[in-house]
Amino acid sequence: MALLKYLGLGSRDSRIRDIPPHYEMLRRLPLDAESVAVWGFLRSQIGIGSSARGYARLLRQNMPGAMCHAISLPGRDGVAFDTDTISHRSGRNIVVLNPPELLNGNFYFPSDLMRDTYVIGYWAWELPHVPQEWQPAFDLVDEVWTCSAFAAGAFQRATQKRVSILPHVVEARAQMTRAKARAQLGLGATGDYIFLSVFDFASTLRRKNPLGVIAAFRQAFGDGPDGPRLVMKYHGAEQFLEDEVTLRAAAAACPRIQLLSGVFTEQDMKTLFDSANCFVSLHRSEGFGLNIAEAMVSAMPVICTGYSGNMDFTTPENALLVDWMPVPLRPGDYFGWQGQNWAEPDLAHASAAMRFAVERPAAAEQKGMQAQADITRMFCADSIRARMKQLLRASEPQPHSQSGLWARLGARLRGDRPAPSTRCRTDGQSGQGPMTGPQRPQILK
Repeated sequence: MALLKYLGLGSRDSRIRDIPPHYEMLRRLPLDAESVAVWGFLRSQIGIGSSARGYARLLRQNMPGAMCHAISLPGRDGVAFDTDTISHRSGRNIVVLNPPELLNGNFYFPSDLMRDTYVIGYWAWELPHVPQEWQPAFDLVDEVWTCSAFAAGAFQRATQKRVSILPHVVEARAQMTRAKARAQLGLGATGDYIFLSVFDFASTLRRKNPLGVIAAFRQAFGDGPDGPRLVMKYHGAEQFLEDEVTLRAAAAACPRIQLLSGVFTEQDMKTLFDSANCFVSLHRSEGFGLNIAEAMVSAMPVICTGYSGNMDFTTPENALLVDWMPVPLRPGDYFGWQGQNWAEPDLAHASAAMRFAVERPAAAEQKGMQAQADITRMFCADSIRARMKQLLRASEPQPHSQSGLWARLGARLRGDRPAPSTRCRTDGQSGQGPMTGPQRPQILK
């Protein structure tokens, strides 16, 4: 999870029981049972902040008078977003915070002052099973929304409460010419073929696997001065200096690898996507894969591991899916690593995909065009707005007593749950259990 190391959270022992000063006024505010609010890192550039902004915009469009409450993330609040002054306690609250933040208690979201409201936790997770330390967070919410079938499966294995899928909003947009985008970012000649990879160090070097991208790129094209280029954009290295040293050492082995460090504005990120020819993500696991989806909606060919949350929208028809084998996590790989597996991408296969993208650009670009059509259809604002309306209707308040809240919800929340996802193949088929052997995307045969 992206914020665990950054925030130093994850255990129940860290929970703050006292109500912090910035929420004290809630004690005196009336309850508006009909009101709906979104809470989240609305001014932060991190992925869960971007998600919260997308849902806040949709909620305002769906429900005039809906409230949007920004939670501060010190040092990472750099996005302008209009929020509302807290004037009442809303009857329903969509809280876009993961369990560690909730279990850190009232500092991020004032759970102890909202127990007479209906709380929807919007959570993300990147492994097949939820950490045991997260279990108490289910007592703080009435239901869970999440971004993908993969993440939903993890939560469904841990609770009998309702778990629903609400994907991220990924909108088609006007695009800049590649030449103009490269000129704005100082990325040089338009004729160069550029692979792009993007990650946040807080999401961990092991999970995002940029070292695998570098290794596959070098295997595909060597270390000489001429040939395709790899641009790797990252941020959040301040808390992970040793990992940044490791990344820089790996990149220094090839003169055609360029590292871009720092927080980009949303517009600069769009420009970066417009500057590249092909996006690469050799992740070991993703809760959703927002950067992958954003590259796809830009009609860019995508090479990515055929595993985890992105398998809701990446197919052999719209992406170059990389083979993988299940491997157990090792101590220190990720929070909640014990007894878990994730994907080890086949770097030789990734190299073949990179060469294919360069040598057969028309075929690769056709996948990019299909990707743009698929993402626009699946994740446009209209589609996600309709899904949100459906989920909000299911959560409409019913008369109940505060003391009987959890009991009242028990039978109701055990129904209408989608089956867990165990999809793990790269050939567009679903399967039960781990992949037993490599599955090649058709285009690379």
